[in-house]
Amino acid sequence: MNASSAAPPRPLERVWAPPRRARFALDSIAYACLWAFVFTIPWADEWAHVEGFVISRWVGSAGLAAGLLRAAVLRPGGRFSELHYWMFALAAWASASIFWSVDPESTATRALTYVQLLVLAWLTWTLATDRTRVARLLQAYVLGACVSALGTVANLIEGRTFSQLNDVDTPRADRYSIAGVNPNDLGLTLALAIPIIFYLMIWSRRSWAAALLHWTQLGLCVIAILLTGSRGSALAAAPALLMLPFTVARLPQWQRVFALSICTSTFVSALALIPRETWLRFFRLGLELTEGTMTLRTRIWAASAALFRDHPFLGVGAAAHAAAAANILGRPLVAHNTFLSALVELGVVGELLLLGLLAVAFHHAFQMAGPERTLWVLSLVVWIIGVGGSTWEYSKVTWLLLSLLSAHASAQGPAQRRSACP
Repeated sequence: MNASSAAPPRPLERVWAPPRRARFALDSIAYACLWAFVFTIPWADEWAHVEGFVISRWVGSAGLAAGLLRAAVLRPGGRFSELHYWMFALAAWASASIFWSVDPESTATRALTYVQLLVLAWLTWTLATDRTRVARLLQAYVLGACVSALGTVANLIEGRTFSQLNDVDTPRADRYSIAGVNPNDLGLTLALAIPIIFYLMIWSRRSWAAALLHWTQLGLCVIAILLTGSRGSALAAAPALLMLPFTVARLPQWQRVFALSICTSTFVSALALIPRETWLRFFRLGLELTEGTMTLRTRIWAASAALFRDHPFLGVGAAAHAAAAANILGRPLVAHNTFLSALVELGVVGELLLLGLLAVAFHHAFQMAGPERTLWVLSLVVWIIGVGGSTWEYSKVTWLLLSLLSAHASAQGPAQRRSACP
């Protein structure tokens, strides 16, 4: 046969392109795995092991495998968001700190954590390709938070406090949580669910079933936050609850009546369920701020300041605060403040990377419109207030919300449209 008459070879991707139905199935499976993993994030620490089966690890591994297979077959295009580059820079600097860390073993473990967080960010960006998919992942997070809230209420009913569940002797005898989760961390996890719930109310405001679900979730989260006794989480939840009148104003008339009944029921339930000592703990917040140690936090922060003076530019290394502080405090303790933790562990460079990441996140949030802008601005405000007493720069919840924010901004903006299944 004459070479000139031979048909030109087809491009490789066209030869191996799977049928449309197979591509859709692969994309749906990968997204379902991601949804299941997001659902486990708020509660997996309590039921991490079920007869030796590590739920969150296996669900996350399934999501990664499905995401990699989807990427290999469908070859999704599109550039990453600016927010992703800042996330990568922070993770890379934290991982590089192993070369000067005072606790290399802990820093190596933290570096592996950051790799996993970057994978979560990539999966979210790849699979949450439109507003509907982002909204469903937000609902998955809220449902997972409600699992933790229900577990907290169940522990109250059974009389199992945080101290009893974790077999520790602490002043938290009147505080409730789920096994393996600090009450402050649980409280902030639930506080971050509140602006999401309000957004989902507006998103599905014409469905009575969705309305019943969302208002029940709101009341449950508020009660569980109070049961944790976390004053920082209660303060963080306050600006999110400011969305209540604005959300109700956008709802149909029948939902307004329903909202009033749920809010009344939540108030009465809180009065009946929250222990007296927990209420006194909240009422003593002002005195604790002015004259107390905020549960020894001021002493920890003083030690952190001393560590920063000794390691101002590079820091002591990611996850090395506890080991470094043990020489001053007599025992290993984390910073209990995300911004101070980044400053001490990663130095000025790491602090600037964290602040830059937040600045870009706010920029993305303000570029959105309507309920989406309100959702993400308030979520960032809740996070900033809440992490003032917690170490959350490497938390899965933190990185999940930043990843969803980036995906939401891209899905809403006209500059970039990404196809869920090419």
